[in-house]
Amino acid sequence: MGTVFNSVFAQNYFRLSGDMTIKSKSSSGDQAITMGMVYFDRNFRQIIYNISFPESETWLTTDSITYIIINDSIVANHASIGMAEFSVFNLALNSHLPNFGLKNSSYHVETVESDEGNVITTWAPQESMKDKMGNILVSTKDKRLFGVVFMDVEGEVLRKQFFEEYLNISGIAFPGRIVEIGYSPEGQSYQISNFRNLKLNELENNSNYNYVLPDGSSL
Repeated sequence: MGTVFNSVFAQNYFRLSGDMTIKSKSSSGDQAITMGMVYFDRNFRQIIYNISFPESETWLTTDSITYIIINDSIVANHASIGMAEFSVFNLALNSHLPNFGLKNSSYHVETVESDEGNVITTWAPQESMKDKMGNILVSTKDKRLFGVVFMDVEGEVLRKQFFEEYLNISGIAFPGRIVEIGYSPEGQSYQISNFRNLKLNELENNSNYNYVLPDGSSL
């Protein structure tokens, strides 16, 4: 009964915000730190980063495009397929974080293994997509998402993510620290994201959650 209740109640979670700090190191050794606020409302499907350091700007990520906005002008944009849908914000609010949202995707479970408290599930793409998409390995500890490994079609590791220092926000388990490692021929890149002072279902400041592009059209 408790599981059913928690699942139903979780559907009322729709909005999340908080302080964030991102530390990154590129494959060439360049380092950077970014600080600001992040806002997400699953009804709008926008991740909005209001950056305060090192300079004031806005990063806006949808399920198709990420925009960088400075002084109310779009200065850059690039494709970001599925970034809002599979973001930690959307997955946590929808109670899909433990399986990384793959349970309701075109992927299917290929194998499940257990290793010293780690449950490692290999998710494989549907047969028609195996020449374009590789497997995804998802590990959980104590029923919480611990790690995700993205593979290419040849089985080589493209990227790893680790979810740590979980916070409990009104019943929502959210990782306070996310470590991401990228692999490329140039070397490894690192990004560490830290989240603090998270708020759930904030009813004020609606404009922070639904960004309107500088040309006046909302997304």
